[in-house]
Amino acid sequence: MTENICPICNAVNNCMGHAEKTCWCLEVKVPQELLALVANDKKRRACICLKCINEFNDNPKEFLNKHIK
Repeated sequence: MTENICPICNAVNNCMGHAEKTCWCLEVKVPQELLALVANDKKRRACICLKCINEFNDNPKEFLNKHIK
């Protein structure tokens, strides 16, 4: 697991948390229900990607069917 990989979909998350400029993730509200889906060993280690955040916000039920097995 690396900080550059989304802990839900395993795609590149474009996190800039360790860069000189502010990461996009600090500007986005991530629903608690989505955060709860992250495995305990991956929590606070990498950003959930913006695609996952938007897909969850648009249709939580469809998102869960797609990503949670």
